[in-house]
This record gives sequence, C-alpha cells and structure tokens, in this order.
Amino acid sequence: MTELTLDDDAKRRVVRANLTFVAILVPILGLTAVSVGISTRNLGLALGYACVVLAMIPLTYVLARRFTDRSRVTFGDGSVAVQGWGRPRRFTVAEIERVVTVDSMGFGGMTPTHHLIVVGPTKRLALLVGQMWDRDQLSAVALDLAHRGVPLNPVHQPVTPAQLRGMDPRLVPWRQAHPVALGLLVGLGALLFFLVAFVVMVALLV
Repeated sequence: MTELTLDDDAKRRVVRANLTFVAILVPILGLTAVSVGISTRNLGLALGYACVVLAMIPLTYVLARRFTDRSRVTFGDGSVAVQGWGRPRRFTVAEIERVVTVDSMGFGGMTPTHHLIVVGPTKRLALLVGQMWDRDQLSAVALDLAHRGVPLNPVHQPVTPAQLRGMDPRLVPWRQAHPVALGLLVGLGALLFFLVAFVVMVALLV
C-alpha cells in the first residue's frame, strides 16, 4: 500500500488560496452589515453581523489547515481511498471506468496546472488537483490503476473546464465548468434574498 500526503508547500498553497477567497468575500459581506444597520437602525445587529463576518478569517485558516493535515490518497491493493473532509471515499478498480490525466487546466481563475480525474460509469469518483498533489504523486496513482487494467486517457493540450466537460460531462460538473455563471446566479439569489428581507423589515417597521 502507498499513502500520499501533502507536503508543506502544498499545504501553504491551499491555505493561501482559501484565505484569498475569504479576503475577497469579507468586504462584500461587510457592506451587507452596513446596509443591515442602516435599514434596521439596529447598531447591535449590524455589529454582531460584522463580528460573524470577521470571524470567517481565523475560522477559514483553522479549517484549511485541518483539511490539509487530513488529506491523503491511499492506493496499491486494487483500490483507491481519498481522504479529505468527512469519511474517506474508497472505490475499487471494478468501479472505475477510466482515469483521465490533464496536463494544464485552471479552475475558478486559478493558475492552470495538472490534474487527475477518476471516472466511474455514471459520475466522477475523484478529482485530484495539481494545487495539492505534484505530478509524481498523480503519475503514481494513474500508473498503478493502468497496470491493473484501468484505461488511461491523457489530455496533453491545455483545456478549460468547459472544454473538458464538453468531452465528457462526468469529468467536470456544471458548477466548475461555468464559475462565472454560477457566481452570477448566487449573486442574484443573494440580492433577491436581501431585497425581500429589506421589504419585510420595512413593512414591519412602518
């Protein structure tokens, strides 16, 4: 059995990526706290909301560190076990339809890098991203499965998530293939939520 874990550089990259995302999100949510204070004229409520928003920064750091410490991939006995959040996901060679290695692809605006995708008959079983796992680690997993009879399909040319989804929808879910559209939908949903909440509060106060 072989067990892969994240090295220190990979752990720092994952933590930094999560903190960067939160650093973008916190000011947006902070403006929401200001709007809540203005609309409700309740300073305590606005300050409480702002404290919750600011608490996202240390909480994100702690959760990201815990995630990187727990992350591991175990293989070598005809199965693959992937540990991240929650319980390990384990699947055998018989459950795997093929393995796809991608030399260069970026998710969500991140720098394009290598990835390994394990595909079952109806869905993606695992995605191992290059931001976490180096090429030698992913090659070891791919070659082990290939030696056990699993078809190996390399994608050498640079691709986008949308292009890879066009090759096979199982490889990339819609939300990952179209992050801009997903962001717009989430933003619209949040806007409608706050608009309805504002109308309800005004109706209660008048």
